[in-house]
Amino acid sequence: MNELKIVEHGGVVKQVRSKEYNYDFNRETGFFARCGKDFAEDPLWAPGPEIADVEISTICNMGCPYCYKSNTPQGKNMSLETLKVLITKIDTKKLLTQVAFGLGATAEENPDLWAMCDWLRGQGIIPNGTVANITDATADKISSKFGACAVSFHGSKDLCYNSVKKLTDRGMKQANIHHVIHSGNFEETLGLIHDIKTDPRLSELNAIVLLSLKVKGRAVGNAFKPLSQEKFSILASELTKSGINFGMDSCSSHKYMSFVKTTDLLTEDEKLRHTMMVEPCESQSIFSSYFNVNAEYFPCSFAEGIVPAVKVLDCKDFISEVWDGPAMTDMRNRALACNRDCLFFKI
Repeated sequence: MNELKIVEHGGVVKQVRSKEYNYDFNRETGFFARCGKDFAEDPLWAPGPEIADVEISTICNMGCPYCYKSNTPQGKNMSLETLKVLITKIDTKKLLTQVAFGLGATAEENPDLWAMCDWLRGQGIIPNGTVANITDATADKISSKFGACAVSFHGSKDLCYNSVKKLTDRGMKQANIHHVIHSGNFEETLGLIHDIKTDPRLSELNAIVLLSLKVKGRAVGNAFKPLSQEKFSILASELTKSGINFGMDSCSSHKYMSFVKTTDLLTEDEKLRHTMMVEPCESQSIFSSYFNVNAEYFPCSFAEGIVPAVKVLDCKDFISEVWDGPAMTDMRNRALACNRDCLFFKI
């Protein structure tokens, strides 16, 4: 990659400019767009992480049977000082736009969370996170410090819907629902879609985001399997017809693109626009990065325990040693060769 130029506009819009890699990011709305040499070309990968998923706590009391982390109430937290060192090491090119925190259900597990948010914003990086059950006091802090917040739906409507309402009542525009979809909760997901249209607690919800099951952690050995293409397409059809804002994790992108190619609910122009908006796997040192609570780097959060950890705090130059190092270059090339399909799981 050639030399990068960072342009700031009033602390709100950040632009990265170079001959081969460019992006615009709006810190207030979350709008992000990248291109290569021109608008018609996409870069194959970034010269450093654009987004960092950082696990700052492994403490969680939800006990979800499909939790790929197998988290329990007995866990550990990352400290503020560790986060500072980690971000400073990985963002030498100043490309980071957002840090997505891996939190517990309540956002109260790590006492350093709010200081982490303040420090990140001081660096021009927007903090985000996912919760499941929050108090009014926590909603106050999230709405003032996070750029966006997702509330996980794990079967309890009251826990999820009430938490969403607490955020939207405080004016949070980027409040979403995250929902893991699998073979055992198809009907429940249809019910959730109906509720978004009818339950007043969700009237100001920004979007629902579908997350495809990865059979790892507590999901191993139970009856859950990834949702079939047929049923995924039914969900995508229902969401399209409903007019609800929706998205999905990049792990689901190939299933969604199969739906787009075959559906008659979208015009050809709409299909083209959706194709341009859908991002396949951005991990594997392509655009995003993942760091666990021990500040160890993995190609993505689901690869922990599958590939060797990289101790980032021991790195002298994260970009040359890790991001563009031999191991991640090989993994990136493998991902690009298979159209950025998952290298680890059948989705």
